[in-house]
Amino acid sequence: MKKYIAFGVAATLWATWLGTAAAEGHVGLAVGPSSFKVNCAGLSRCDESDVGVKFFGGYRYTPMVAGELAYIDFGKSVSTGTQNGFGLEGTFRAYALVANVALRAPLAQDITGIARGGLARVRGSLEQRADGVVIATEARTSLQPYIGLGLQYALKRNVSLDVGLDMTRAKLNNGTGASTTSTVRLANAGITYGF
Repeated sequence: MKKYIAFGVAATLWATWLGTAAAEGHVGLAVGPSSFKVNCAGLSRCDESDVGVKFFGGYRYTPMVAGELAYIDFGKSVSTGTQNGFGLEGTFRAYALVANVALRAPLAQDITGIARGGLARVRGSLEQRADGVVIATEARTSLQPYIGLGLQYALKRNVSLDVGLDMTRAKLNNGTGASTTSTVRLANAGITYGF
């Protein structure tokens, strides 16, 4: 955990060194549908969507460059089926701590496009049940690439409405010593407050 905090501090100091003297801070909250790309082979029901939430904050060092930190909870994917008379259920969850650079470009009056790129510390977990009894659990944390796209509409000088898409990956061991990777996404809408 300490190395990820050190990375966030280093990224912020680097952006400060590149930026102008006056930084502008911002915080935001967004919610929306999340999606998971998971392997549901052999199961009769595979729910690959949920509702996720994103909390973020950062500093804009120039009109076009900001450094940000975020927490994204992608929610869960639930899969069910029957095998040998047992009712099976698998629940996959994912959340991430993200450090990224946001590049901003004005598209029209009061509308800004945002492209984000960085690293995410992603925690993926899987719980498997048979007839309601937990038979296996697994969790893994991995460092993954992160990308995001967004649009921001300025309501006032310090308040804007946002829509965006955040994408990364979560890794789990597959029981044979190898690992499987699942893509996770959050399409979101929210609000940002600048200070």
